[in-house]
Amino acid sequence: MAKEKIVKDNAERWLLTYADLMNLLLILFIILFAMSQVDTQKFQQLSQSLSAAFGSGSNSVLQGSGQGNSLIDFPATMPSPVIPAEMEDKQIDGIAQEVREIIKGQGLEGSIDVKRQERGVVISINERLFFKSGSAVIEKESEEKVLKIGNDILAKIPNKHIRIEGHTDNVPIKSAIFPSNWELSSARATSVLRILVDKSKIDPRLISAVGYGEFTPLVPNDSDANREKNRRVDIVILTQDSSQGEASTDNNNIQGNK
Repeated sequence: MAKEKIVKDNAERWLLTYADLMNLLLILFIILFAMSQVDTQKFQQLSQSLSAAFGSGSNSVLQGSGQGNSLIDFPATMPSPVIPAEMEDKQIDGIAQEVREIIKGQGLEGSIDVKRQERGVVISINERLFFKSGSAVIEKESEEKVLKIGNDILAKIPNKHIRIEGHTDNVPIKSAIFPSNWELSSARATSVLRILVDKSKIDPRLISAVGYGEFTPLVPNDSDANREKNRRVDIVILTQDSSQGEASTDNNNIQGNK
């Protein structure tokens, strides 16, 4: 009877060893996960947690996780990886340069200006290249210039939102078609958009049009020359951040109007 009692008492002691093994495996996976995400703060937090759990003085797998010798000495700063934003900056710079070369090849430097801004690439097209005064109808011979930019540049850019912006000077307009500069600038932007969507391979989900009237001038409207500069259509190739910010604003406006 005594022998049977001893065997019964020792029967489940293997569970203790099994539980210890499971704990060690869990700790191993936690360490491997932390090492895959190279983050100094995470390493410090993890090492402090392990030190508190197992006590100090033992050999440490992570720097600073005890008083023992460290097996791995991580540098204080890790090399900065190439982040998507930096890659996009290079892409946007390349787009701006390519547009400049196309414009130069067509001899249109005096009518089209290309700027690299924080929001993306801005292609500013003077009114006289596309429209007659007070009109939103694009001249037939000007359509080829729009399509050249659309087919050679815009249609080849993947997943970039394009915004067409119409602008006027501060001289009031009041006609049966355009009661104010708001309507004129919006109609001109939409005319450019229609040509790009209808005759270029541009995804209509990635392009929009907006009119700003006279309220975003390039220069003060204090001379005929300056007013001519302000009468323009801007084709803006937006960066990812600018595009997301625009989408967020639109969603907030939709929710606010419900």
